[in-house]
Amino acid sequence: MSYFVRRAEQQLELAQQADHEQVVHAHYELANLYLDKAYADAAAVVEVAAQAA
Repeated sequence: MSYFVRRAEQQLELAQQADHEQVVHAHYELANLYLDKAYADAAAVVEVAAQAA
């Protein structure tokens, strides 16, 4: 599991523990950003591998 996926999971856990609506929202936003980064990196690796083949 990548660093960014682990960070997204941590943010989701923090969102579930938060009591304030804005804090919950901030944690979900961060989780989304980490997942975007994780999958953007994965897509780049697949694209490079496809070009090398």
